Amino acid sequence: MNSKRMQIRFLYHFIHIIIRPMLKSFFKFKVFGAENVPLDGGALFMSNHASHADPVFLGAAVRGTLHYMARSTLFKPALVKKFLLRLNAFPVHLGTPDRKAIRQALRLLEEENYLLIFPEGTRSVDGTLGEAQAGVGLIAHKTTRPVIPIFLSGTQNVLPRGSKMLRSAKVSLHFGKPIDMERYRSEKASREIYAMIGEEVMSKIAELQKANSG
Repeated sequence: MNSKRMQIRFLYHFIHIIIRPMLKSFFKFKVFGAENVPLDGGALFMSNHASHADPVFLGAAVRGTLHYMARSTLFKPALVKKFLLRLNAFPVHLGTPDRKAIRQALRLLEEENYLLIFPEGTRSVDGTLGEAQAGVGLIAHKTTRPVIPIFLSGTQNVLPRGSKMLRSAKVSLHFGKPIDMERYRSEKASREIYAMIGEEVMSKIAELQKANSG
């Protein structure tokens, strides 16, 4: 492992050690379904997205190094880009197939890493779940790693849309059971199959939302 990668990993774990107890203390952060996360071998996480605070809580919930796919507009200015890269985020251009980002996602999964994708591509305005981006199904189909749905609740109150200040709120994260991908991966790759996978992902997140809201 080269020295730059070691520095990035050290920074990530250093922040992780500090952040996790802080979140539990200030936001009564609770994690459910952790038994659904494989301890090794990597996994593809698919979560709803309601706040810029989401990656912080998701990173704290996963006991291991988590890589993030984030929309490219977040990587400006240069100082923000440098910080995000050091926290294992990498950019994806929304609206068109971003082959570079897809290749990087598949490489990370092949190397048995944990990877987080927000399938909707952007934050929800009112908590309502949207449709999955086109590339989501492609990545889930081509990788052999488990695909795990996540429902994250409360972050929209911690850092509301348009706000720059954190607020006190309860946050909970629910890991769902791995989605049965064999019936999709046994089929020949096609846009129809990718679309079906995207619908399945959002359906599983919706089930977690329904079971754990209120």
